[in-house]
Amino acid sequence: MTDPYSVSVITRTCNRPRMLARAIESVAAQTWEQKQLVVVNDGGESVEDIVAPYRDRMDVVLLEFSPEEKPGRCLAQVRGIEAASGSWIAYLDDDDFWFPDHLQTLMEAAKETGAKVLYTDANKAIEEPDENGNYVVTRVEPGPSEDFSRAGFYLGCYIHLSTFCHHRTVFDEHGGFDPELPVLEDLDLFYRYAFDYVFHHIKKVTAQFSVRTDYTNAITSMRREFVETNEMLAKRYLHMAVGDMMVMLVRGRDQINGLYNMVTALSSRVEELERRIADLEKNES
Repeated sequence: MTDPYSVSVITRTCNRPRMLARAIESVAAQTWEQKQLVVVNDGGESVEDIVAPYRDRMDVVLLEFSPEEKPGRCLAQVRGIEAASGSWIAYLDDDDFWFPDHLQTLMEAAKETGAKVLYTDANKAIEEPDENGNYVVTRVEPGPSEDFSRAGFYLGCYIHLSTFCHHRTVFDEHGGFDPELPVLEDLDLFYRYAFDYVFHHIKKVTAQFSVRTDYTNAITSMRREFVETNEMLAKRYLHMAVGDMMVMLVRGRDQINGLYNMVTALSSRVEELERRIADLEKNES
């Protein structure tokens, strides 16, 4: 694909065929036609039978690795990007899905703003296993909706990978996911890309991601690694966020000063009203 707004969608999967089928269907249903799906089978059973029906509906690339060749989460994503032909790269976890206007929302914003890195909002679906072992959504909640701030990453990652999109040149400049990280490779990627780019936030829900109560999600099943890696990344990229932190402090100080002035003015007004009331009462007596 040579279109300047063509999008390659990278989906890594491993032995989750039912979820993968839902994710692929949501890509096929996108209103944005200039799209390519790259499925990377990270050492699981073949998914050719799941992918095959979609080859007539869109450009599909399938990379399958045997258990012995299994590259792992990070390298699987990188292999997918290397095989992609789109000008833009988007990500969709195999247990998530997009609403039909997801890619169109991103690309229209890219055209309008000139941004090279963008993200939307997503709903969070809480899933529990039923008696047959199938996951059932028990409730859906709004996910994070935060405007871009480098310092904001220190309060928690507010961007979900399945809402994230960037130009191919950003990957060429800064690389992909770090295979040395056991978890939070997406947060590390965000930090690195944020060093040179301002992310454009589109305040629109265009996706849904899953959180499972039996802790089978990669992050929830590795809580210790999550905490340790989060602390390590915070130290690694602290220098990058200092500027934003100072701006936040100055804005906070200005807001406090503004509130103080407002309270002072109100206090003066109250005192004036009390004096008038006292004068009226004195005159009446």
